[in-house]
Amino acid sequence: MIRLRGETLRQRCIESVIEEGERVGILAQELAAGLTPARGGLAVHVPWVPAWTAADLVGHLGTVHRWATAILRAGHTERPPPGAMKSPPTDGLLEWYAAGLADLVAALRSTPADAPAWHMSPAAEKVAASWARRQAHELLVHRCDLESAAGVAHVAVDTALAEDGVDELLTVVLPRWAPTEPLSSADASVAVTGSDTGRTWSVRVVRGAVTVTTDQTGTEDAHLRAPVHELLLHLWGRPADVTVDGDPAAEALLRGR
Repeated sequence: MIRLRGETLRQRCIESVIEEGERVGILAQELAAGLTPARGGLAVHVPWVPAWTAADLVGHLGTVHRWATAILRAGHTERPPPGAMKSPPTDGLLEWYAAGLADLVAALRSTPADAPAWHMSPAAEKVAASWARRQAHELLVHRCDLESAAGVAHVAVDTALAEDGVDELLTVVLPRWAPTEPLSSADASVAVTGSDTGRTWSVRVVRGAVTVTTDQTGTEDAHLRAPVHELLLHLWGRPADVTVDGDPAAEALLRGR
């Protein structure tokens, strides 16, 4: 398998934003029309995010799309103002979602990869390409959420993209969480292995400092193994078929909030 990097990664991520974003929009329409196994329309709850209905999930994505678009178009690395976070409307949610997705895709396509762009993680490169990657993985995971809410089978996840999603979570997202508990007081290490691709990571957390390398030592406190699409879902706190050896508390440090 060819590992995604550089401009190839950016373009594949933009393609994924389009594919996953449209899948979310179509599935939301089917839910609203009563055309899915799950009944209740957009009021149906997301099984593993019980505080969310399908409408909440779609609203969240539409809000994030507009926020990312504003960051891309700002052209600088300063934190966006609070007004950049737009709340979903009471009526016309699906049309609002579709418009926000279209604007995001246009911004991702038209903004140069190396254009300056703020990012919430201290480990992220502060450029537009980082947002193509972030939005692709955001949509991929939430598309699986919406499928579960609708009671339909998951559409297959691209292996190369899933592997990059695992890498982004460990190397970019995890350092964002590091100043908070339980990472801020932890001292632990975890080996992570993609059983289908052979990709490996060794993650060390020492009182809020995160270090990630590709070489495992064999002395990590825990070892997490699974195909990369299962790893991606598991690390984002979703049900998945994974194997954990060693200290489960150490492995749990890596999982999404």
